Amino acid sequence: MKRRYLWLLMAGHMFTDINQGALPAILPFLIVEKNLSYAAAAGLVFAENFVQSMVQPLFGHYADRLSKPWLMYFGVLIAGLGLAATGFFTNYWALFSAVAVSAIGIAAFHPQGARLANQVSGEKKGAGISIFSVGGNLGFAVGPILTTTFLLIWGLKGTVLLIVPAV
Repeated sequence: MKRRYLWLLMAGHMFTDINQGALPAILPFLIVEKNLSYAAAAGLVFAENFVQSMVQPLFGHYADRLSKPWLMYFGVLIAGLGLAATGFFTNYWALFSAVAVSAIGIAAFHPQGARLANQVSGEKKGAGISIFSVGGNLGFAVGPILTTTFLLIWGLKGTVLLIVPAV
């Protein structure tokens, strides 16, 4: 098991999934400050989950054919940029698009990350994939806490700080 690489993959998984955990924390602020309806907020959750579900298999197909680790870096960056932009848009469809862009980044990371986690795990595939998965779970857990802290201090413009873990 190549532990150093596995821990880097776990960190990348965490930084990616911070963005997935951040959206639910952003929604109440959008509802209050941008006067979004609950239905419109639900539409943003739909955008994130639907886009991820549609494009992740494409990235998975690509990951099976070609080793492109740069897609992980691209994914983390795009995931952060998309959600960072949500605090600056006033138009609903721009918000929807920013969330969809973030979802593309999240979807781009996972297949390559899982493939590499499997590869660097050596004989201990179960342990390796578990360590990789912990990163995603930590991201989901930390995302709402970080995001809420940023937004309580800086308002919706605080979403720009979601780009920090991506770089």
